[in-house]
Amino acid sequence: MPFSPSLMVNSEECLRLIDQMRISIPSAIKESERMITERDRILSDAQARAEQIIAHAEQQAIQIVSEDAITDRAREEAERIIAHGHAEAIRLVDEAEVYALDVLYRLRDKLNNSLHQAENGIQAIEASQAPQEQTPPREEEEFEFAPAIPSDEDDEEFQEET
Repeated sequence: MPFSPSLMVNSEECLRLIDQMRISIPSAIKESERMITERDRILSDAQARAEQIIAHAEQQAIQIVSEDAITDRAREEAERIIAHGHAEAIRLVDEAEVYALDVLYRLRDKLNNSLHQAENGIQAIEASQAPQEQTPPREEEEFEFAPAIPSDEDDEEFQEET
């Protein structure tokens, strides 16, 4: 409204921006929950596999030791198998943790990007609500806002990375 402190805002545009923010934030949270669940599953699978390897190694060790003629050799073989099982278990857990850490880093980056986009949207709305100066904008200035919702290309890139 001219000569007053009031401002007119396009309500449809504001509602559209708010809807975009409502959509993008829950999807990012769901994605993070999915990644954490996947990380936990991978760690659980690695631990279960490690336990299977150790149990199998111990069974083999008991079986070998029970044979009197090759007791000394059996002890050495059992120790080697157990050591191999432990090393394999550690390797599997380490790989799962590296993968989970990588996924979480990418998730953090994506969430930071979404937060940055939300802050840009808030700033844009707040700026549009502030009283406008009487000087018209220069023609060279052009503003672009990043979309509040990640594009299909961003989603495809993220899916390919995971």
